[in-house]
Amino acid sequence: MSSFILFCKSFKDDVLRAKRLCESIAKWNVDQIPFYLSVPKSDVALFQKMIDFEALNDNSQKIFHLITDESIVAAMPHSSLDDYYQMRGYWSQQVIKSEVWRLLKCDNYLCLDSDGFFTRPFHLSHFIHPDGNPYSLMHDAHELLDLAKQMGKFDVVEAFYHDSKTVKEEFGRDGPDYDFGPPPMIWSAKVWESLYIQHLEPKGERLWDAITRIPMEIRWYGEALLKYRAISVHPINGLFTFYHYEWQYRHALESGNALSSNENILGIVKQSYWDESLRPSFAKKNFLSRAWKRIKSGL
Repeated sequence: MSSFILFCKSFKDDVLRAKRLCESIAKWNVDQIPFYLSVPKSDVALFQKMIDFEALNDNSQKIFHLITDESIVAAMPHSSLDDYYQMRGYWSQQVIKSEVWRLLKCDNYLCLDSDGFFTRPFHLSHFIHPDGNPYSLMHDAHELLDLAKQMGKFDVVEAFYHDSKTVKEEFGRDGPDYDFGPPPMIWSAKVWESLYIQHLEPKGERLWDAITRIPMEIRWYGEALLKYRAISVHPINGLFTFYHYEWQYRHALESGNALSSNENILGIVKQSYWDESLRPSFAKKNFLSRAWKRIKSGL
């Protein structure tokens, strides 16, 4: 298995977004890094119908792979499909993302979301430091927090510091409040393993239990990285322009900065829960729901 892969956890409502992501990888993946797309077993037929994996793999060394969430769960210690099926989807996807390395036997991976896509060429060197360790997303989130204050979105600022405090206290860390994202994240199997062996097992917990208590897999990874130092820490800012909120995207459009000219920014993410442009017809909200959403967003 490749020491570094690209990975995305998706599901039926995001199939068109996943297709866009696949097409962007086919276009911009200079070093032909393998890509694995995981979906529930019940969604496999839909993804095979909507995404032409054979065409994407034409003239390549079979870069694109479709796997199931269930196969990832089967590779996890002390886990069963009941854990997966009984947990709410927003939480279970965090576990799937965090544990895929066990099945695929990769050392490091770029964990993508379906609502992101690449906009320029990318190389392995964007993700791996010359010393062989992956870069780590770790910064103070000042751009988002400063804009939130400017726009009067003080709940965003409060939520950031509240979430940071919660997980810092879990590990007994004092010091700066970091953002360990946004997606896509560069993750190391060694960091996830250190969290499991050095923090969760002594407490008699599994990742299922940890995510149920504190559903913030990005912060679990970041604080475990700082606590146990399983790899050398090489901090970088986010790899994609990530629009957490619709007001943030509208502000970027109005200022003419919706698509970054920064060569270190490799792509863009627009949150799927407010971007309806690639929602399949079977998943579209009804008229009243869409109207109420527009009222709330001030559109």
